[in-house]
Amino acid sequence: MSGFWKYSQIDELINQFFTVTSKQYRPTSESGSPFQQEIFPVYEILKRSDIGGNIKQVNQTLKTMGYMSLIRSHPVHESRGMLYIFPIPEKMIVTKQNLSTPIVLFILTVISVFIVGVTMWDDLRIAEPTLDPIIVGVFYVISLMGIVGIHEIGHMVASRLHGIKASWPHFIPMPIGLGTMGAFISQKTPIRSRNDLFDVGLAGPIFGFAIAIFFSVIGLMNSIVVPAAEVTQDFSNPLGLFDLRLNSPDRMRILLFELIAYFFVPQYSNSVIVFLHPFAYAGFIGFLLTGLNLIPIGQSDGGHVARSMFSEKNHRIVTYISAGVLVVIGFWFFAILLLFMYSQTGHSGPLDDLTELSLSRKMVAIGMLILILLCLPLPAEWFSLIFPIF
Repeated sequence: MSGFWKYSQIDELINQFFTVTSKQYRPTSESGSPFQQEIFPVYEILKRSDIGGNIKQVNQTLKTMGYMSLIRSHPVHESRGMLYIFPIPEKMIVTKQNLSTPIVLFILTVISVFIVGVTMWDDLRIAEPTLDPIIVGVFYVISLMGIVGIHEIGHMVASRLHGIKASWPHFIPMPIGLGTMGAFISQKTPIRSRNDLFDVGLAGPIFGFAIAIFFSVIGLMNSIVVPAAEVTQDFSNPLGLFDLRLNSPDRMRILLFELIAYFFVPQYSNSVIVFLHPFAYAGFIGFLLTGLNLIPIGQSDGGHVARSMFSEKNHRIVTYISAGVLVVIGFWFFAILLLFMYSQTGHSGPLDDLTELSLSRKMVAIGMLILILLCLPLPAEWFSLIFPIF
């Protein structure tokens, strides 16, 4: 079928569902789109309340013709939108996934997390010399890999529910620090709407947060409580990030974790030292990752949520403000990394950038702000000033 004949069919389809005020052909470079085609049709359309439902029907037909659409706001007229038509790129035609890479990375990450877990024993033996370092390592692997893995499964579940093809989690091994730099999934097909973008971005942190609560409660109930006067040995803190003492003046503190400790740690007071069980340590990291991931910066999970709520311009403003917050609380490297990634690719948003986020999701976003406050890591001295009860 010739390109002319296809475009005439597309004209009929677009006019059936939208009020077209003008049409033209443009080179790809003018649209800022990643899709490659020398020329393509661009329709100027009137914004209507039924755009979201209509574009779904249009895309179903376009897909059978080998095309897809992208909707953006008109650069001048607020009452209009720009509807771009593209051929579906070959890279978006999904084939069977190769599982060898995710499996190898998973095994390597389990090994690196286990090594860090065994290293925990150097600190825990101060309180309990009879602990088996192998058991400590296994506990840490189960909890941390569970939290990170469930986080990514949350993204996968949301992606599958919205018909978005996504890869299996790719874990990143790092046999120092925490034992891993986390995991990621890659999406093989684009996100269609603001609602889809919101769900995919938020699902990971919510899933990871839920399992972090479980491990935190179990771990804190089984942490080792020792009278401070009995601990005379120097604390080496070999992990390099956060030591294993719950009430250490050197560690970052998280409100929700402190609340759980207040209710579940036996004999918790300033006169004791609480050595965290590996489950509790992993739970703390889970809350930490939840708080940091939900910060609305660039292409973080919170950044996806913010982009589903705001225009590209306002999302950029929110990103820079959030980066400043991260720098202030001490996570400057994380802020620089996210800003660098954002500077390279930006955030293109969903294919349909005109249809507003649903009211129910806007209400959920308020809950997300509360979750950020509960999980935001703060320096110990700041935390004590804000929450003197702890």
